[in-house]
Amino acid sequence: MSFLSDSHRVFVTGCSVLTGGCDSLDGLFELLCADRSVSGSLPASNALAEIAGLEAGDSSILSRHQLLALAVVERAWNSAGLPPKRNRLRGEGTKHRISGFGCVSGSSLGGLVAMEEDLKASGKLSPYSISRWRGNAVSAVTTVRYGLGGADFSLNAASATGAQILYLAASLIASGMLDAVVAVAADAAVSPVLKSAMGRGGSVTRNSDCRPLSAGRSGMSPVEGAACLVLESASHATRRGAAPLAEWSGGFCANESRHLMAPDPEALVLEELLTNAKKQASLREGACRPIDWVSLHATGTPRFDAAEVACVRRVFGNSLPWISAMKRTTGHALAASGLLEAALIVEGLRLGKWPAWPAGIDPEFGLPESPYFPSQQPSMAVQIGQGMGGTVVVNALCRV
Repeated sequence: MSFLSDSHRVFVTGCSVLTGGCDSLDGLFELLCADRSVSGSLPASNALAEIAGLEAGDSSILSRHQLLALAVVERAWNSAGLPPKRNRLRGEGTKHRISGFGCVSGSSLGGLVAMEEDLKASGKLSPYSISRWRGNAVSAVTTVRYGLGGADFSLNAASATGAQILYLAASLIASGMLDAVVAVAADAAVSPVLKSAMGRGGSVTRNSDCRPLSAGRSGMSPVEGAACLVLESASHATRRGAAPLAEWSGGFCANESRHLMAPDPEALVLEELLTNAKKQASLREGACRPIDWVSLHATGTPRFDAAEVACVRRVFGNSLPWISAMKRTTGHALAASGLLEAALIVEGLRLGKWPAWPAGIDPEFGLPESPYFPSQQPSMAVQIGQGMGGTVVVNALCRV
């Protein structure tokens, strides 16, 4: 998907995030601007059900990652000014359905966490256990609850899931297949067994103070989290008088086809996608709108943080954009990370405010330690997403 003409514009009209002890987008962006990490934990499941507006009978059949998802969807839906009607989850009452409104969702390990919890519980399994474990667990509850009658997709591209969700959701609107899409991802806190399995691959840090791009980085820090973006075509948003927060202006998605677990240390596919994004950023409406902000995937692994930074430097040379490494603030919320980062980009573009330049950057990267803030407001940001299995995603978001 190349960058878009005026007739295929895609707007972001609603956002919501949950991670660490932070349950608001503005609060999380403030931490990002201070280059500080989130602390604390997210609300208990009964509090999440309350945020989502669920009745007890519905909340009792849901897993933790489903509750996280519905909580962020509820807030994003309301912030976008969408209709107040909701469906019950088990068929009670009158149903409403919105044709042309789809859902693209995902979770990396949420179903496995739910399965572990159910299998540890005493007594018989619930008739709804399978609905908590399946790959479409998030999409199923979201489409039923909000009456989303358009196409729905359930994705899992490991750490690239959130960025891939945004790419597919926006592409469905840009192609004319859908008028609007709820893009949502959620992952519950991983169990000790799952964390141990992740650690066997050498990707998880043993140091709670480890931060991406730092000289002492030693791996990612997995956390639970959820995020939702509401996307609409320009015509759909205009018809209902919705105010856009930012615009998805294009993107690219590819696979390295190289290794089951590890990204390409040369980052050649990422270089190709970033080069395409850089070239096409100037084509929209015939006017130059250069990329001035790159949101790195940067998980904190020594080898691949270095490969990503080296790739960005090759592509942009002496015109290096402002960079951010948001997992320094949010931790790695697995599938939700890409949408968390996209929501933070939207907030920065909306406010016209830059995040902090990462402090204590590994000097081997050759990046400036404390550059001056640009005099102008951020205009076009590129998000990088990568995942085990070789998925590479680049999304471009711009100020409106």
